[in-house]
Amino acid sequence: MPVIRITLTGEQPTPSQYRDLQQETTRLMAEVMAKRPAVTVVLVQSLPAMAWSIGGSVLDGLQRGAQVEIMVTAGTNSAQEKAAMIDATYKMLDDSLGPLPEASYVVIHEIAADAWGYGGVTQQARQGLSAAL
Repeated sequence: MPVIRITLTGEQPTPSQYRDLQQETTRLMAEVMAKRPAVTVVLVQSLPAMAWSIGGSVLDGLQRGAQVEIMVTAGTNSAQEKAAMIDATYKMLDDSLGPLPEASYVVIHEIAADAWGYGGVTQQARQGLSAAL
């Protein structure tokens, strides 16, 4: 049940860029992190350049910045899978929107199974249901 938030600055993405980012991120989550596409949520949001700075300097309108936050259930991925996802996500963004500044972060938040869920059911309860079957 991953939730991914991609925040961009600089030139406003086109509708096809939004769609491509959502589809490619979903594909990477399935291939690299073994997450089900049917429950993968991707939010892409764009901020004005003046809202973003690196090293205290606001990006000019021609530069594009990016940050990706990926939320997954704690303990469901190895360190190698997470490192591969960070690498693949940065490369995908750089290829799609780049060149990106080096200070374009990909962050994976691991959330306890009892602290989130979907459809009104926590991940912990879903794990219990799967074990019972």
